[in-house]
Amino acid sequence: MRYERLHTEVGWQRCSAGALGAVLAGAVLLAGCEQKMAQQPSYRPLEASRFFADGRASRPLVSGTVPRGALEDDSMSTGRRSVIAPRTAAAAVSTTAASVQPPLNPDEFVTNLPFKLTAEILERGQERYTIYCAVCHGPSGTGNGPIVRRGYTQPPSYITDNSRQLARSGYQVPLRDVPIGYIFDVATRGYGAMADYSTQVELRDRWAIAAYIRTLQYSQQVPLDDLPAEVREEAFRILEATP
Repeated sequence: MRYERLHTEVGWQRCSAGALGAVLAGAVLLAGCEQKMAQQPSYRPLEASRFFADGRASRPLVSGTVPRGALEDDSMSTGRRSVIAPRTAAAAVSTTAASVQPPLNPDEFVTNLPFKLTAEILERGQERYTIYCAVCHGPSGTGNGPIVRRGYTQPPSYITDNSRQLARSGYQVPLRDVPIGYIFDVATRGYGAMADYSTQVELRDRWAIAAYIRTLQYSQQVPLDDLPAEVREEAFRILEATP
């Protein structure tokens, strides 16, 4: 009996030692796999990179890239005419400026909304403008939004300022007179301190925002004679009461 018990204990010890060895071997293999996977040569969004010349790991979209299902026609997706008008001598810019930004011509952009304007579209544009734009541009488009009052770069006024981007190409155009396609283009591509909103805001919503901005501009310069009678009378009462 003692021999059988000793034999059984030795067998269990050998089995335990073998199982322990197998577990340790598996743990080593798993640790190796986990370490290798944890150190993949990948980048986090917006992380710096020494591989690319511009130092950015996140790559910009290839020129001409459009969201699947969003492209209806060239003007709809770009805000530009299919045929670009030739630049005039007045639009000549220096080589240095041209190397920083390609020159623009106001005639490159469409002047009409690419679909029928309705009250619903303007309401949608107002809603999207309030969400995405008013924080910088302000509720009336004058460029004094809440984050500007807290130190962020002030954008130009839609009502009184000229287009800074077109000025770099030699054109002095008030923002209230720029083609609506230009407003859509800036919302899509961004400019200066303003980021692009092509990802955050859908294609038709960017057009709706551009249409609403146009109504903001018109509301600040509409002739009194064009107002409805009751609105015109109220405006006169306010003007008379203003010191």
